[in-house]
Order: sequence, then C-alpha cells, then structure tokens
Amino acid sequence: MTQKATAWRVITGAPCAGKSTVIDELGRLGYSIVVESVREYIESEIEKGRLLEEIRADGKSFQRGLIPRKIEIEESLDPDSLVFFDRAMPDSLTYFRSVGLDPEEILPLCKTRKYAQIFLLDRLPIRTDNVRNEDESTAAQLEAQLEADYKLLGYEIIRVPLMTVEERVQFILREAI
Repeated sequence: MTQKATAWRVITGAPCAGKSTVIDELGRLGYSIVVESVREYIESEIEKGRLLEEIRADGKSFQRGLIPRKIEIEESLDPDSLVFFDRAMPDSLTYFRSVGLDPEEILPLCKTRKYAQIFLLDRLPIRTDNVRNEDESTAAQLEAQLEADYKLLGYEIIRVPLMTVEERVQFILREAI
C-alpha cells in the first residue's frame, strides 16, 4: 500500500494541552479544521443521556469504535487542501496502548496518509470536565507516548510552547504556511 502525501497538519498533545482551543481559533480565522472525534463522540453520547463513566466503561470498545469515524473523515477530505486536525489517526496508537490494545491492529491505517506537519502542544495544567478525566501523571505519559508514536511513523515533531492562544496559532501558521 502506497502512502498518500497530504497537506494536512495535525495538532496533538496530552489532554488539556489547548488543542481544541487552538483548532477553534484556526477555524474562526477561516482555516479548514477537523475537530477531535473523541470529544465529538462523547458529547453526542452525553446529549443522549449517557454518563461519561458508561461511555468509557469499556475502553477497548470505545477506542475501536472511534476508528471508523476517523477513516470516514479522512476519506472525505481533499489531501491537497490545507486542513488542521485536532488529533489524527496516529493518536489512536497511543490510546490503543493506554487501554491495553495492540497498536499493531491499527498501524496500517496510520500509514495510509502522510501528514504534512505534526504540532505537539506543550501541556497546560490539567482540568477535568464532562469529557476529560485524566490526571497530571496520565497526561504526561500520554504526551510522551504521542511524541514517540509520531516519531515511530517517521514524523518530525514541532513543539508548540506555552503561550497565549493567539501566539500559539501564529506560531503554527508561521510554520505551516
């Protein structure tokens, strides 16, 4: 299988790194964005009356259940268009590991497309909400594993330091455009 190069940029990082806020700002500025499928899925399930604990109760099924949506999103996009992703398929490698699944199960899916750039946001202090339930230690482990997984796939990581949202967006745009 040949890997398809794209113009897509990925914003990744630990929970509570500010990814969604940065993505929202890029969208507000008129850039094409893809919101995090996990948050989208959890929020839609909560709107149906399910509790976060119920949704996440079976971590393995939860993680596997996100893959079809990620595939659907990527297949619907023009690979030559500039699009900013709030997480992408390779993030699933890390999250598969975190729930005890074998990442080899989805490794081929992570190699179907080549993202143009990977931006890893430095962590902010963790805040729990109706979707996020990780602590500082877990967030640090996830950040390290995300970086390792993207590097395993041959990506150079661009670290985005702690700054205001506007400064982070400008930093990313200077690198991306």
